[in-house]
Amino acid sequence: MGFYTRLIPKQACVLCTEQAEFCVCQACEQSLVSGRHRCRSCAVALTSDLNFCGTCLSHSPLFSNAHTLYDYSGSCTQLIKRFKFDHQLCIGDFFAHRLYDKYMDIVASHGEYDAIIPLPLSKQRLRERGYNQTHELLRIIAKKTNVLIDKTSVKRTKATKALSTLNLEERHSEIKNAFSAKEMTYNKVLLVDDVMTTGASLNELAKTVIKSGVKSCDVLTVARA
Repeated sequence: MGFYTRLIPKQACVLCTEQAEFCVCQACEQSLVSGRHRCRSCAVALTSDLNFCGTCLSHSPLFSNAHTLYDYSGSCTQLIKRFKFDHQLCIGDFFAHRLYDKYMDIVASHGEYDAIIPLPLSKQRLRERGYNQTHELLRIIAKKTNVLIDKTSVKRTKATKALSTLNLEERHSEIKNAFSAKEMTYNKVLLVDDVMTTGASLNELAKTVIKSGVKSCDVLTVARA
């Protein structure tokens, strides 16, 4: 086993150029911040011992539980931007392995899902980027589990502006009716995206799949802003 392990070439860490198993070394991985206490509903980091943030207590999202790996800050922000916009797919491979670990923890605690639905891109954004980054993030889960990765039941029907440039009210308006879905009979699905900022996109996706017959849905992201 050790002999074959030594034959696997190391990569250079994209953050510090040290050797790494994927393309993020252990030291840089440890710099990724993961809030230990988060809102059960939207996964925003909390400073108190409450289970839910004030926003979710007053107006909860349509998805039931949200899970995330890291805070969208510092090194994590750099990695996600390089993965999405600089075509550094090795970073996607690193995140895909970590998402697999997180997914197995979620299933152990909350039970199996009937399907995983990645947030779909518009045709225009797919042409610009060349790939759907969320599909890349699900590669290891697809390879190592039997869960259905449903990439066809939900479509993006509206090419929205970059939501990062909009305020909360504008985000909700821009993403409204951005998805359409076939009729589905899933009891429980997991919605997956790379980053959740306000939750507008994932909440709209949840609304769409619930209208199409899904009983309940949870959310999993790499990072939470």
